[in-house]
Amino acid sequence: MKKIIYFIFLYLISFQSYSNAASGTGNAEVLKVTMKKIELCTGYQGGDFADVLTDAFCNNPVVIGSGDQVVDIAGVNAGAAAASYGNPAVLPLGETYTHLRVTIDKKFTIKSGTIDTGGTNKTDQCMTKAIDDSFYPNNESQDKYTHRIVVAEEGNSGTAEEMNVYFTNGAPTSTHDNTGTYTQCFNEDACSQKNPNWWRTWLDTEAGLVNNGDSQIAQSIHQASIATDDFILVYELTNPYTVTMTPPEIDIAFGTQNAIGAEEVCNSNGSNCTGQTDGMCSFYVADVAVQITIR
Repeated sequence: MKKIIYFIFLYLISFQSYSNAASGTGNAEVLKVTMKKIELCTGYQGGDFADVLTDAFCNNPVVIGSGDQVVDIAGVNAGAAAASYGNPAVLPLGETYTHLRVTIDKKFTIKSGTIDTGGTNKTDQCMTKAIDDSFYPNNESQDKYTHRIVVAEEGNSGTAEEMNVYFTNGAPTSTHDNTGTYTQCFNEDACSQKNPNWWRTWLDTEAGLVNNGDSQIAQSIHQASIATDDFILVYELTNPYTVTMTPPEIDIAFGTQNAIGAEEVCNSNGSNCTGQTDGMCSFYVADVAVQITIR
């Protein structure tokens, strides 16, 4: 009997909140994710999301894939590339698994054509653009989680290019007091125009995720006090999987329609650019669906 696991691998809009801004989405031409580890678990008790790497979030974990592997999940061969990650044959005979813990990098490389934020006409053709250290006040490596950069619409003279985006710092939803968690840049020139008081929150309870319609039941929280490049997600399998004499086959399919989001931001009036003329495009990963079949 086919065992099917359905989960949303990255559905960022649903478990983070931004300051108010006009935003829209578009399809991903490129969406590169760095897979770092996949573990199967015999059970789950949960608790404080700060403890997402402990046994309570993944009982008796077995690593079936580890090591950095970049997968372009918008590519035609994405499923095969992801499914080849690791070795499910290491699973012990007769054991039953009920949960999955996934570790990915907080960096994504994206490419998307024209996206209309729904704001002013300065951001009705947002297009990804290659970035470098000159977009940040110090450099990309130092500022990637604390600063969110922007690009002018139409990318590089109307050509969409691959662009790095990151999970910037946030705070747990249950304890956030509306103070800033990251700096929003307003220009491409070393972030010389900026506002340090933009914020985002991350759902930090299983009940919050379930009530929001998410399929993951736990996740790590991106905070300045936690120095890591990892993002950890925990999912419950739709059906438990019991290991048999036949090594399992894993199929993975991705959906990246409307996977890239763009927000309008402007220096003259913060996140509300109505009536302004200096709107810029700020990109993020929006909605990515993944279907994994174990049989």
